[in-house]
Amino acid sequence: MKKIMPFLFSLFVVSVPLSVYTQRNAPNLPNYDQKRFHFGFVLGINHANFTIKPQSNLNPFDSLLVVTPGGMAGFDIGIVVNMHLGNYFDLRFIPALSLIDRMVKYTLKYRADLVGTETQSIESVNLDFPLLFKFKSSRMGNVRFYVVSGAQYSVDLATRSKKRTNSNEIFLKLAAGDLQAQVGVGIDFYLQYFKFAIETKMSFGTGNLLKNENNMFTNSVQSLRSKTFHISFLFEG
Repeated sequence: MKKIMPFLFSLFVVSVPLSVYTQRNAPNLPNYDQKRFHFGFVLGINHANFTIKPQSNLNPFDSLLVVTPGGMAGFDIGIVVNMHLGNYFDLRFIPALSLIDRMVKYTLKYRADLVGTETQSIESVNLDFPLLFKFKSSRMGNVRFYVVSGAQYSVDLATRSKKRTNSNEIFLKLAAGDLQAQVGVGIDFYLQYFKFAIETKMSFGTGNLLKNENNMFTNSVQSLRSKTFHISFLFEG
């Protein structure tokens, strides 16, 4: 998250002058919001992580001291289908492909004077199917602010949930499907030929993704839920 903060500041520095510029000029696309449907595409980056709940007592796992999640950056690309419901409401379907990297770190005590970590890295290729309601402010010149909320179902195409392991290979397995709640905010900019938006959004998994394999890595964790931060750039015609 520390790496994302400078990026958010850069977005703020760019969006404020753009907002001022678009409001000083004549309204672009004056009939845009009267159309029933709009289509476009989205490009974005994500920072995926887990909400983890370790077992309350790790003593049965011998040398295991702490279990912690770790987040990494990824990439999103998708298409936008927007249905106009009223002056302040839209319904949006934005199927997307998301490349996601996450990890779980296990801190182990090998000897009294030696502590190390074992990292389980998890790479996912998700097909995302979000259905969102968009609540819009009044248009101010060529700018609108908005809030989105809804739900998303993700299918991991790279899941290892059914992969067989041998005695020398132990790794975390996650369920292929994940239902997530989503909430976010954004700014629409009405440009001369299309509408451009900058959006930030959080996704929170509602179910436990962990598949129990009866080993230290899974038995030491009660639940593992997804948590992803998105920064998206949307282009709509």
